[in-house]
Amino acid sequence: MLSEGSKFSPSWAVTVALQCTLGQEKKETRKNYIQTTMHPKRRLSIWLNGREFTDKDPDPTESLISFIRRQGFTGTKLGCSEGGCGSCTVVVSSYDRSTGSVQHKSVNSCLLPACAADGKNVVTIEGIGSVDRMHPVQEKIADAYGSQCGFCTPGIAMSLFATLKNNPNASEHEIEESFDGNLCRCTGYRSILDGAKKLARKRCDEPCSDNGYCTSNATCDHKTNGHDVSDIEDIKKQQPDATEMPEKLLNLHKNVAPSSYFFDDGEVRWYRPVRVDELLDILDEHPQAKIINGNSEVGIETRFKNQRYPVLVYPAEIQELLQIHVADDGIEIGAATTIATMQAKLKELCTSLPEFKQRGIVAVLDNIRWFAGNHIRNVAAIAGNIVTASPISDLNPVFVALGAFLTVKSKAGGVRKISMREFFLGYRKTALRPSEVVLSIYIPFSKENEFVKSYKQARRKDDDIAIVNACMNVSIESNENGHMIKEACLAFGGLGPTTVIAAKTCTKILGQRWTHELIDLSAPTLLEDFPLAASAPGGQIEFRKALALSFFQKFQLHVSSKLSQSDSALSISSRDVSSLLDIERGVTSGSQEFVEAPESEIVGRSMLHASAYKQVTGTAIYIDDIPKLAGELAIALVGSTVAHGRILSVDTSKALEVPGVVGYVCAKDVPGDRHNNLIGPVAHDEELFATEIVLYMGQPIGAIVADTEKTANYASKLVKIEYERLEPIFTIEEAIAAKSFFDPPRKLQSGCYAKNEPLNNEGLVFVEGSARIAGQEHFYLETQASLVVPKQEDNELEVFASTQHPSETQHLLSHVLGIPSNRIVVRVKRLGGGFGGKESRSAFLTCILAVAARKFRAPIRHQLTREQDMAITGTRHPFLGRYRVGVDKASGRLASLQLELYSNGGFSADLSYAVLERAMTHSDNTYRIPNVDIIGRICKTNLPTNTAFRGFGGPQGMMVAEQWINHVADVIGRDVNELRVINFYKNGDVTHFSNPLDDYHFERVWSELLETSDFEKRKKDVLQFNKDHRYRKRGIALLPTKFGLSFTARHLNQAGALVHVYIDGSVLVTHGGTEMGQGLHTKMIQIAAQAFSIPVSMVHLSETSTNTVANTSATAASFSSDLNGMAVLDACTQILNRLKPLQEKYPEESWNGIIKKAYFDRVNLSANGFFKTPDLSYDWATNTGRMFSYFTYGAACAEVEIDTLTGDHTVRRADVVMDIGTPINPSIDVGQIEGAFAQGMGWSTIEEPLISPTTGFLLTRGPGAYKIPGFRDVPEDLRIRIIKGSRNARAVHSSKAIGEPPLFMGASVFFALKEAVRASREENGLGSGHFAMSSPATSERIRLLCGDRFVGMAATPLKVGEKPFSVTP
Repeated sequence: MLSEGSKFSPSWAVTVALQCTLGQEKKETRKNYIQTTMHPKRRLSIWLNGREFTDKDPDPTESLISFIRRQGFTGTKLGCSEGGCGSCTVVVSSYDRSTGSVQHKSVNSCLLPACAADGKNVVTIEGIGSVDRMHPVQEKIADAYGSQCGFCTPGIAMSLFATLKNNPNASEHEIEESFDGNLCRCTGYRSILDGAKKLARKRCDEPCSDNGYCTSNATCDHKTNGHDVSDIEDIKKQQPDATEMPEKLLNLHKNVAPSSYFFDDGEVRWYRPVRVDELLDILDEHPQAKIINGNSEVGIETRFKNQRYPVLVYPAEIQELLQIHVADDGIEIGAATTIATMQAKLKELCTSLPEFKQRGIVAVLDNIRWFAGNHIRNVAAIAGNIVTASPISDLNPVFVALGAFLTVKSKAGGVRKISMREFFLGYRKTALRPSEVVLSIYIPFSKENEFVKSYKQARRKDDDIAIVNACMNVSIESNENGHMIKEACLAFGGLGPTTVIAAKTCTKILGQRWTHELIDLSAPTLLEDFPLAASAPGGQIEFRKALALSFFQKFQLHVSSKLSQSDSALSISSRDVSSLLDIERGVTSGSQEFVEAPESEIVGRSMLHASAYKQVTGTAIYIDDIPKLAGELAIALVGSTVAHGRILSVDTSKALEVPGVVGYVCAKDVPGDRHNNLIGPVAHDEELFATEIVLYMGQPIGAIVADTEKTANYASKLVKIEYERLEPIFTIEEAIAAKSFFDPPRKLQSGCYAKNEPLNNEGLVFVEGSARIAGQEHFYLETQASLVVPKQEDNELEVFASTQHPSETQHLLSHVLGIPSNRIVVRVKRLGGGFGGKESRSAFLTCILAVAARKFRAPIRHQLTREQDMAITGTRHPFLGRYRVGVDKASGRLASLQLELYSNGGFSADLSYAVLERAMTHSDNTYRIPNVDIIGRICKTNLPTNTAFRGFGGPQGMMVAEQWINHVADVIGRDVNELRVINFYKNGDVTHFSNPLDDYHFERVWSELLETSDFEKRKKDVLQFNKDHRYRKRGIALLPTKFGLSFTARHLNQAGALVHVYIDGSVLVTHGGTEMGQGLHTKMIQIAAQAFSIPVSMVHLSETSTNTVANTSATAASFSSDLNGMAVLDACTQILNRLKPLQEKYPEESWNGIIKKAYFDRVNLSANGFFKTPDLSYDWATNTGRMFSYFTYGAACAEVEIDTLTGDHTVRRADVVMDIGTPINPSIDVGQIEGAFAQGMGWSTIEEPLISPTTGFLLTRGPGAYKIPGFRDVPEDLRIRIIKGSRNARAVHSSKAIGEPPLFMGASVFFALKEAVRASREENGLGSGHFAMSSPATSERIRLLCGDRFVGMAATPLKVGEKPFSVTP
């Protein structure tokens, strides 16, 4: 359920949010400060990597990451500012007085206030190792190819470091669990996990093992599985001093009692009390003060909701609030106790309690397991989770059901106790009185006749907010009448404005006998308890209601199974047993099968990513890591707050009055006429700054320029804009109804349709249907970022940009500023991910910065926040496909395809035509269709323009193809794989767009997949499993792919390179492609080294820049290795040809010697290489010529398991076989396959951008609301195989492109899920025939399509004129 809160139940916060202007805050904070023993502290002291750093009069609102990066430790990255991605992970070490030990906790430095780290030691990625002296954690991740773009890598390494710091003997499972607060968009996680688990305590089956684990501290003959003792010892021996608390700081904590103090910067006061009475004094004086512990709620409010709090109180040092007391009948936990500490204590407690007393504790632990991630649990306090009163809190339903109570206190009112069942009064409202604070929570132990169980369902398991959660508690009295319900409390989250007790149902079942029929008695009443309208906040209404019924069904089975131990009448069927437990996945495993070139070769051998060691040690530089320049200014965008409207007025007066504001820029500041304000990658059809009409929410109207980012952000909120609202269009369906399209449409015809002849219908069956496909957020870890530096001469401009297209950025800057391109240099070192999202959409930010930099003659840098980036830069195009397929029923051969394709382009054309064209050319996938008629239309809507994304329309086209071929198979009664084989292309065939299929090895790919995946046997096993289980179903599916390589725009298929050989023999390579994690630079280094027959250590590639290689194409279409590789090879060949006479004259001379002789012989040792792809001549008007240079082929097999009561799923295994020619770097290519698979899996299962149907507001912004796959979402067993002996004459060194082709393989999970759903539908009497399942296959779609009686009962149709809470664009 979406809410106004953060993605998790956050830190310790009390009372209602205080909303006021900055000026009002100053007045409030100056009034009547309390007179206590607390003293002002002027200097903040934080130890970073063993060194003390101080700040005078610190800003209490500054985050720890901001403080860290200001000191020059830029390895810690800012990815989201809400603790959802983990790129900011650091380790905070503090002294625990109760134990006399130092605690090391991984934390999200983007959330934790710097003031909360006062007097503590913070370890960043730089503190654990360097390129010259790497920590084993860093080394193992890098050596396993676990770093691609590298932006997330420092945070991942720090999470692993924290786990091993606290537990050097961590198991493989514990290693995997350590990453539950981290995300990576590039790798697919397998490589990271493989590297990390090399440091784990390994399984051992020998008699000398301890509970299945090796215990030896030395080499052991039994350890065939390789417990890597040396690596564990390395961690202990090699840890730099920076990872330990400095002795000076430790002695200070040991010898000096903690004192109370406050920081005050003139706007905000930060109190750090150490006694409860001091806390009460503060709250008595400032009842609206905000109490924060981990800052996981207040941090979200201040950053994203513009809340400002003049008084903050940090209670984490109050020992009275950290106490935990165990009594005979329960446990009392201090309010400031962190979730992680509580979790550890409860686990320990379970080892000593009788089973019945553990039941409630286990219910708490079950939901804590899925509560946020480790980094949040380490700092978020239990009282904060409670008092925040989130309607989707994971723990509040458990506390309510258990009958827990709170002890609260205020200075005026003293102590009182509040039952948790009476604590929540409404949305974010509690029974706390002003100035009252929670001291502790008391959780009673369950009694012998008490049965408790908690539940949670979300989009993904780890680190996700609940859609619905619940805890159910019943007391059973057994007598001669049976097992009678004496007491009942059914508490739910996600079904109302706060935690809700199903009161009517509790009343109804009281006194009832516990039987298998209890669900039938209770279900209608349970729905009455939650009368949610179809348009209720949070959406997913039918799913949420069905989950309430499903949870009760699970609870009934759970209690019955317990009671059946003494009453066989309540025994549950063996087919139902699986419903009692969550779906579990084992430790991730996998294999990678490929052929390496001989050791004498460089090309064809695996070589680490050239920046891997820099990335894993935090020394790789990204835009925001560049040191601040003299006079550098900051900027904040002023965007539209409506999706479609006419601008009536813009008032900047209050914003310009804010101290530190330099000025405001808008369209009036763009040089030249209105045409200079129009930009776009193909057509200049979008305004850089909106002037009269705004076309989407967030569209830039202007920007505030100030001395600091904080000032600019604050002032930008003071700009007042008035609009006349106009009617918006958001969805594909709305655009079709309104005939809102970009003209003209695209058409593609072959066979009889091209000849305008009638189709021969004899013996044909026609199948009609549609396929709806959602978009996908790029979620590159480094958001859009640029630094623009105006030079002092000739209007020159130097630009550092995170872009996939430096030349297009240069071109648009030239256009906007009205200066020649030769005055502009665009430089790109590396990108923290791109995936197509930085091909065209990065330029608008750079152009805005350039206008401001030119106006104020100062360097200006800006990096979009995560929510800004997601809200205004566009996504993968959503698609709708309407098909009519003709098939010969007798032979199974396809005869015709008529297809209407609609994409949601957003407000401007951008690259939508090229995306649509690729979707149209991939709508055949791997199937020969003699007669094809496709028309494609781009819908014009009031959304940010959708843009390039890995696959560029190909995955959408293939998804439609696989939907219709499955539909055809269902209708004509054939196995879909049999139908596929009948219709596979053959070598020499020609596609519906006239492209010949040369060297077509797909049948080999398919046969190898069938064999290596053991598909037929596993399919039988799946059928047997489904017979044996009622509420669990498995599915297995095969999926082929054929992906065309080259830009569809012919002129883009060119590349340049510049190669210098220096007199010492070293080589500098520059080319037109950008490095964004895909290993492009590494491959170029290999190509150059191979060409010159020198070690790769002698070849360097610094950056991409427009003043070294001009007029480059975007790094896109998976074609950059092909184009730039051939250009580099051409340049090297030119130099070699010049050196040939000298090499023939001096055959024994070394490379260095030849180069010196060449220099003295005045041989040119530089070369400008060039390549253009031959034979590309496609003409859309006539459907003739060659569009693609060649194709990459692949096939995948995925096996899944679903919980039919909740929609939860896991991917048990995935096999991928690909023909990628002869890889230049096999391990890097395997990483591309795995990363693309995970991205495709996310696209087709859990990732779904959602907007408000009334305003167009993007609801799924940030990692809290938008979920990409995490470490535990990828296949448990992932096997990659590259076929041997394949060659490709049309690419450098017989390789094939690999970046985009594997992405669609991830959709094999979608089709496996569909098969599992089919099995459930058959179980529920709906038959095994065709049913439509839109993409993605979210838990909601899976659950509702299972089609049991609960789904029917939960049906909540929209009323006339009513709109749902959210829609897919």
